[in-house]
Amino acid sequence: MKRLIENLPDTFFRKKGILVIIKDKPFYEIEEENEELTSLAKTLGIQIIERFYINIHQINPATYIGKGKLFEIKEYIQKNRISLLIFEKDLSPVQQRNIEEILNIKVIDRTELILYIFGEHAKSKEGKIQVELAQLNYLLPRLTGHGISLSRLGGGLGTRGPGEMKLEVYRRRIKDRIHILNEKIKDIERHREVLRKSRSNFPTCSLLGYTNVGKSSLLNALSSSNLYVADKLFATLDPATRGVYLGDNKICLISDTVGLMKNIPHHLIEAFKSTLEEVKYSDLILCVYDVSKVNLEKQKSAIFDVIRILEIEEKPRIDVFNKIDLISKEELEIMKRNYPEGMYVSAITEEGLDGLREKLREILYGSKVITE
Repeated sequence: MKRLIENLPDTFFRKKGILVIIKDKPFYEIEEENEELTSLAKTLGIQIIERFYINIHQINPATYIGKGKLFEIKEYIQKNRISLLIFEKDLSPVQQRNIEEILNIKVIDRTELILYIFGEHAKSKEGKIQVELAQLNYLLPRLTGHGISLSRLGGGLGTRGPGEMKLEVYRRRIKDRIHILNEKIKDIERHREVLRKSRSNFPTCSLLGYTNVGKSSLLNALSSSNLYVADKLFATLDPATRGVYLGDNKICLISDTVGLMKNIPHHLIEAFKSTLEEVKYSDLILCVYDVSKVNLEKQKSAIFDVIRILEIEEKPRIDVFNKIDLISKEELEIMKRNYPEGMYVSAITEEGLDGLREKLREILYGSKVITE
């Protein structure tokens, strides 16, 4: 059985899309959401040409937003030949189907957009298993038997097209596949346990941070390796571990992890729990932030959400503020005053990396341990 979303639909690639963003938060958070969704779309080659910011007093259980606003959007779609609508909020299966029937174009919510990116970026067998599991768990409640919804299967389950098998058969096969994938995840976890035991001679660290903050670039710079790096969201889905020389004949192992994002549904985090388990068993967490972005608090919140889910609040960690080459000296000084315990580095210019290595050596091999 193939992955659910083997390739992106032709209607996605280099096509025009619009965003629907709900105005239920402060202005700066709305703009952050706009920037984030636009970046997600860009990662898939989707050109966002218009944004609809909508006030709602009450969520419509059938269409989330009112039909009057939907027909206004439909008029714009018809005039501008739009192929795709991206909804900021997560839609129920019924809402998603009803909006598609009114607009007559493909409609996806934030979670499905992220799942398409996952499908594009997973390269290893382990990554593909985790992505397929997340996709199937998302799809299962959306099997309705209606044309558009059922066509989301797209041949990924070995079918020739919607309607050729009964809905109950689809559901059973998906549930069976989910069970198989969960068993494979357990095998992965057992394999990782063997690997961890083989590496027990060295202290271990894990990089944890928002998507696209430069974790892979930082690991490359510290270890002189060449992990895949791209200015895209969720460029890293497959875990990687590298040895890093800390000086004074000391070495540690540092693992990269999947990028985080605020408000990712727990079932997506659950699908990648075997990858995030590396964080749980590490001796130290490196919480990596992009100081050039204004959403620093959102980055911190996303990290601590995962730390709470993994129940590792007491594990030692240090804050690593990356991309200092992209801010002014004045801004850097303000950051240092606000976060005096942090490490300030640039994976590109390698500024601050020697100090980070010293800090790692002190914590992992010395007697001093820092926790928040």
